Amino acid sequence: MRPFAKVADLRPDTVSLRRALFLATGAGITAGGTVLMFSIFQSGGISLLEGALLALFVPLFGQIAFGFAIAFWGFVILAIGGDRFDIMRTLRADEPGAAPGSTAIALPIFNEDPDRTFRGLENMFRSLEATGAGTSFDFFVLSDSNDPDRWIEEETAWFRLCSRCQAFGRIFYRKRRVSLHGKSGNIADFCRRWGGRYQYLLILDADSVMSGETIVRLARVMDANPEVGIVQTGPKIVRGTSILQRFVQYATRSVGPLFAAGSNFWHLGGGNYWGHNAMLRLKPFIEQCVLPELPGRSPADRHILSHDTVEASLMQQAGYQVWFAYLETGSYEEGPPNLTESLKRDRRWCQGNLQHFWFLLAPGTRFTNRIHIFFGLMAYLTAPMLVAFIILSSWESYRRQVFEVFSGSIDNPAPIAWAPAALLAITVVLLFVPKLLGFLHLAPRAREFGGVLRVLASTLLETLLSVLIAPILLFFYTKFVVLTALGLRVTWKTQNRDAAGIPLSDAIRTYAAPNAIGLAAAAVVYFQMPGLLLWLSPVLAGLVLAIPIAMLTSSESLGLALRKWGLLLIPEESSTPEILQNLDAQPNDPTLTPRGIFQVAISPEAQAIHASLLRRSRVHARHKIDYLAALRQRLLSDGPPSLTRRELTALLWDPHAVEQLHRDIWLLPDQDLHPAWQHALRHFNERSELTNRRDIAQTGISRPAAATPNPQRGRL
Repeated sequence: MRPFAKVADLRPDTVSLRRALFLATGAGITAGGTVLMFSIFQSGGISLLEGALLALFVPLFGQIAFGFAIAFWGFVILAIGGDRFDIMRTLRADEPGAAPGSTAIALPIFNEDPDRTFRGLENMFRSLEATGAGTSFDFFVLSDSNDPDRWIEEETAWFRLCSRCQAFGRIFYRKRRVSLHGKSGNIADFCRRWGGRYQYLLILDADSVMSGETIVRLARVMDANPEVGIVQTGPKIVRGTSILQRFVQYATRSVGPLFAAGSNFWHLGGGNYWGHNAMLRLKPFIEQCVLPELPGRSPADRHILSHDTVEASLMQQAGYQVWFAYLETGSYEEGPPNLTESLKRDRRWCQGNLQHFWFLLAPGTRFTNRIHIFFGLMAYLTAPMLVAFIILSSWESYRRQVFEVFSGSIDNPAPIAWAPAALLAITVVLLFVPKLLGFLHLAPRAREFGGVLRVLASTLLETLLSVLIAPILLFFYTKFVVLTALGLRVTWKTQNRDAAGIPLSDAIRTYAAPNAIGLAAAAVVYFQMPGLLLWLSPVLAGLVLAIPIAMLTSSESLGLALRKWGLLLIPEESSTPEILQNLDAQPNDPTLTPRGIFQVAISPEAQAIHASLLRRSRVHARHKIDYLAALRQRLLSDGPPSLTRRELTALLWDPHAVEQLHRDIWLLPDQDLHPAWQHALRHFNERSELTNRRDIAQTGISRPAAATPNPQRGRL
């Protein structure tokens, strides 16, 4: 069998065989479960209620069956040493690597922490430089931030990074004036402006980091395979501190590789795209992946929220392949710090995935894309379906119990039938055997995860947490589907990536509803159908304990304690890769404070950076000049809180207004300035003086004065 040297080596019969094996595994298990369920109901004929239960059972059981099929085939592939048809195997290690094709690395941000964002960018830039191929890559920070303070901090962080790395002309910063269509609109705007200069585009999230070696390998894979349009990596979740983050980290290392390898097994070149940590071929992406508008009453309804799956489908319709580099290391991201933030993200994903219904049967959509879309839909639709199934099956059980009581047959109960027991056993196997396979997958490398006993304990703990969190997700996913069906839309908000702890008041406000429903359901079952209490306990326990579970899983202290004990451990916690180091370091330049609007108004450096990045309009309308002058006067006399975010943004977009603000700050008497400005000025001068003394001590050379103040005040 010849090696997989290029994607053209992949024969259609191989693709067909693999998809047939995958579909046969999932469909066969689903069919077997359906037969068992039918045999339970067929005695005496199937009632309308039983028919509804059977109709709900098939997709619910099918979702479990196909998930098991993916994990099973993934385990088989990993057990035999990896997939022969791995896109990264088209790179020959013994061949000298030419300079990869020109690549833009785009980092869309929205009110993110600039320190963390630019530290990650600096690590990637230096890592790329170390490969010797760095000149083929340019970085673009694409800001949609609507917080004026964040905007200024981003600009200053960009300038200081470029100064440290001598990267002017290699790292670019762009603040978009109109934030249309969120992240997808931000990327589309980049493609229109600069896409023609590059062959490839690597899209990252604000919390993503990728090693230089991995980035270069992705670009060279694109060079070697012109038929490939997208290569998606499987980013590893790292740097978690709360219990939830470390639980997710461990799960993605134990069962995650099984699902990744199983996914590549069946779709091969018909993979999916996740919207980040992926390399795209720019020309077909620009030409073919223009997002269509959906039917809807408003522009928000017509815009596709989850654009990535649609873009993968459009890329394949254009004749290009989408591959999953599931074994590639060096690709990382971070997870939400607590359950509340995770649910906020799921709310957006739910609305976006449900929009994909329009593409499920759309002409031209490839078979694998239809499966991806269907699985994406079912990821959320199964929640209300399962709720309906639990309610209807409980009602059916109660109805039979009442019938037995009034018919007198309860004194002579029928023997337990084998079909329900068999169906229950199969369901348990499908749900929990992937956990066992994940443990077996980690066992040969157990030392990296704390040892065999700790891996076993971590797997059991991860399984317990999965069982407890699942009912909470069931409640909220059902709520999200209902809200989306009612036309209630979500807007893009800044994701909290730092603060993990959930205060008791917030936990009660967010999780009181599932808690109350769990208590009420438990009471009804206990008094009316006590025989069902044991069977429903996994669902009821998660709901009843929703508040403490949310608070417990958000705890950083307990998460770090588990790490100290070696539980839920991942290799990056024992030996941190260089690309992940120093991401939490604080800026060591004291002149960085004050920040935001104070910084651009006071610091000559920040003011010059900001002004240089703005376009100067040749039109100077009198009403605009008067409006900005009034805003500036109010800002000086009443302080920044006196202006709305929109007013501050309008002021910052005008370079003349910013320059005048800077002059006014330094030249106006104290009595004309709000106390906040007076305090910020004193602080800036004190910090500048400390810096000047430090420089004199180290070099014998002093810095020039930051600005020429009003001599009447003698601020310096």
